[in-house]
Amino acid sequence: MPTKNIKLSNLQISVMKILWGNDKISVSNVHIQMNKVKPIALTTVATLLKRMSEKETVGFEKHGRQLVYFPLISESDVKSSMLGNMLSHLFNGKPAELVHHLVDQDDMTDEELRLIRKILAKETSND
Repeated sequence: MPTKNIKLSNLQISVMKILWGNDKISVSNVHIQMNKVKPIALTTVATLLKRMSEKETVGFEKHGRQLVYFPLISESDVKSSMLGNMLSHLFNGKPAELVHHLVDQDDMTDEELRLIRKILAKETSND
C-alpha cells in the first residue's frame, strides 16, 4: 500500500502514463505525446510537470539547458491509492459494492465479465 494518499487529475494521469512508458523525458517530448490524444499547450505541460514535481510525484534532472522528467511514484501505487480513495468515498469501503456496480454497467462485454469471474474464482481458490 502506498505511504501517502495520491490524488491526480485526469491531465496529471495522462502525464504519468507517458512518464511510466519512458526512462526520462523532456517537456517537449511529453507535449508531443500528449498532443497525439488532445491538443494542449506546451506551457500547460511545463506547468503540470512543475506542479507535479512540487507534489513529489515526478522528479527531474537538468540535461544541458533542458529538464528531463521521470516518475517518483509507481503506476501500482497510484492505482491502489486512487482506487482506495474511490472505494472508501463512493462505495462505503465495500469492494462488493464496487464489483456489483462494475458488472451492472451496460458496456460490460461478455469477455470482460468472464475475465472478472475467472479472477474471482482464482482468488477464492487461493483462500
